[in-house]
Amino acid sequence: MLKIENIGKIVNMYANGRLIVEAGDYRDSLRKLGYEYYFFKIQEQGDGVDYNKEHDIVLTKHKGPDGKYRMFNMGLQRVTEIEVDMKSFNLPTDFCIAIRNVLVKTQTYYQTS
Repeated sequence: MLKIENIGKIVNMYANGRLIVEAGDYRDSLRKLGYEYYFFKIQEQGDGVDYNKEHDIVLTKHKGPDGKYRMFNMGLQRVTEIEVDMKSFNLPTDFCIAIRNVLVKTQTYYQTS
């Protein structure tokens, strides 16, 4: 299972021009369904509609069958998911780049749907 120290260092950084206002570790301890992931809350901007609304970006804690982790926009997983190889993540800015890639896919989804 993936463990990231000091995930909060990414708060107040930007990804695709959007402010990351919260970052944390989620565990479903209430229902014990086994959901565990890291989340990054992206601030609402402008009119707050479609792409401009607040977004929750998720990084899974468990590897997929291919040995990679997944990052996606909660609620739009099918169209925004990217594969993440944690070996290439050394700095907080590396997370910003991955989050940016998810946000670009999110923006594309809203522009083309």
